[in-house]
Amino acid sequence: MRVVPIEKVESQMQVGRTIYGANGETLLARGVALTPRYIERLKELGIVVLYIVDESVGDIQVDDVVSEKTRLEAIKCTKETMENIRLNPSLNLARINEAVNDIINELLNNRDLIVNLVDIRAMNDYTFGHSVNVAILSLITAITMGFGKDKLRILGAGALFHDVGKTAVPENMLIKTTPLTDEEEELFEEHTTIGFHILRKIESLSLQVAHVALQHHEHYDGTGYPRQLRGDEVNEFARIVTVADIYDRLTCGRAGRARLSPLQAVELIIANSGKFFAPEVVEHFIYTIALFPVGTLVMLNTQEKAVVVETFREYPTRPKVRLLVNSQGNRIIPPYEMELASNPDFYIIRILEEGEL
Repeated sequence: MRVVPIEKVESQMQVGRTIYGANGETLLARGVALTPRYIERLKELGIVVLYIVDESVGDIQVDDVVSEKTRLEAIKCTKETMENIRLNPSLNLARINEAVNDIINELLNNRDLIVNLVDIRAMNDYTFGHSVNVAILSLITAITMGFGKDKLRILGAGALFHDVGKTAVPENMLIKTTPLTDEEEELFEEHTTIGFHILRKIESLSLQVAHVALQHHEHYDGTGYPRQLRGDEVNEFARIVTVADIYDRLTCGRAGRARLSPLQAVELIIANSGKFFAPEVVEHFIYTIALFPVGTLVMLNTQEKAVVVETFREYPTRPKVRLLVNSQGNRIIPPYEMELASNPDFYIIRILEEGEL
């Protein structure tokens, strides 16, 4: 299977990975043949990409860094908590802690911590799926930085609720596809201080969790908000969440905004290391991202076309690929696989657009 933009999806294509809502309900199951009605409904939900079964590239399995069950439970827990948090400041911390611990334990037990999966989410569930993705990305980064379990728990909770202040922002602003007005921008920026005040009132929650909500839009060079903190003045957990937050926003493909590839997003983050982002965090973060995720169609320098079938942390630009089309444009039968890391004369020159295969 591979990721296909919704505008390129055609009737009778089969869904390659089940799409879920924030309550854990199945929106569209794996293996279902798409119809014009299904495609239109996906567009209405704000879903801009999805996994499609593609027999022409062969059998490809794209694994998540955490189990489907753990991710769905974390999304459901985050949704219910954020919807009730302003009315019930006592919260169900036991459930929150359980969700965070499940993510941490699975990540610690996964030797190959590299993100290959594109998270597919509906627009009305964006905030909750985004929060869980940011938590997972933040925790993977922190693990590579050597954080112990106690610090990971604080970071996980802070990442899950970094956007809790958005519960006070009008929904039409959150889903707006055109630039915010100056007045809207000012109101939007208040979500950091609102989130801080919500979380700091919860006695059993670490104050550092509240500081993540407050500081995740601060920039390393002091140009962020709300307090224009710079460098190490920014909470160490917030410095990590800042990078994970922007990466997920760049690659999620929200309606009205172009979806960047992991490679494009990582290049942007590297370009702003020391400006918007803490260099130490960037150094470890980029080590956790597959620049060419499994299922990506690529062009080699030999003009051969291939699909990525395995990625390696040690060689981020040199994955294992399955050769599908030769330089003359003919199908390679049968396809064969090559580890680019072991074949220095072969390398990826670009990602193929939909329809180029």
